[in-house]
Amino acid sequence: MKVGLFDHVEHGERPLTTLFDERLRFAEAADAAGFYCLHVAEHHATPLNMVPVPGVYLGALARATKQMRMGPLVYLLPLYSPLRLIEEICMLDHLSYGRLDVGVGRGVSPYELKFHKVEHDQSREIFIDAFKCVSAGLVTDELSYTGEHFVYENVPIALRPLQQPHPPFWYGSSNEIGSTFAGEEGLHFVTLGPMATAKANIDAYKAALKKRGGAAQPKAAFPGGAAIGVQRHIFVADTDAEAVPVALKAVVLVSIAGAPLDAGLTVRVKLWVALGRTPLAAVMVIG
Repeated sequence: MKVGLFDHVEHGERPLTTLFDERLRFAEAADAAGFYCLHVAEHHATPLNMVPVPGVYLGALARATKQMRMGPLVYLLPLYSPLRLIEEICMLDHLSYGRLDVGVGRGVSPYELKFHKVEHDQSREIFIDAFKCVSAGLVTDELSYTGEHFVYENVPIALRPLQQPHPPFWYGSSNEIGSTFAGEEGLHFVTLGPMATAKANIDAYKAALKKRGGAAQPKAAFPGGAAIGVQRHIFVADTDAEAVPVALKAVVLVSIAGAPLDAGLTVRVKLWVALGRTPLAAVMVIG
């Protein structure tokens, strides 16, 4: 089992330069403390997320850390040019010296998709088309691809990722449909929600993964090669009495910003990191 971090980089009621500096110091401390990974959300037009272009932020993280794996969780593929994203993934993989994980998805918020002129009921088919295109472009020197939404013909691909054939793909889902898709594609997987929901999602993922025959890019650190994560929220302080009031305030702020709350979000202090001012973070237990 390994422990990773998931960060929205939500609005901190202070200048963005200060917020970014704090988060980068937080990442440095997590890296030094031995956390397995740091995954970053992508949201748009909401104070829930102040890094709506996660690739830029990940470039800074890549040079602020040395060991920890990192990546978006997730890139909202319906909002991207697949060709531009192929190039970005290759750059980040080299900037991080091969520590990049690539989370992909269609986007949980119909409002955010609508701001970008993407209809939510079409986002799954756009996502699948984009995923196939990106996957093809990462393993070739010249991209030719024909899909319903994306078409490329004889496009030179000048960049190749450091990890071969490409960085591992991850998929996050809170429902059994998405969990099954992740298993069918052999992607590494993260879920969340109450224990019963999380278990149902993991069971759906495992069943589809078993039928497929295993992970597309096995990770030796995990039994069977597939990384399976569960996300939980924590806040770090010396005692529960100190942690709970601060954490609950942060939870309320995140809720106001548009994120749903889990029923079991009461925070218990179980973890230390070497930073005096630690933000509310989601911890991923990965096994």
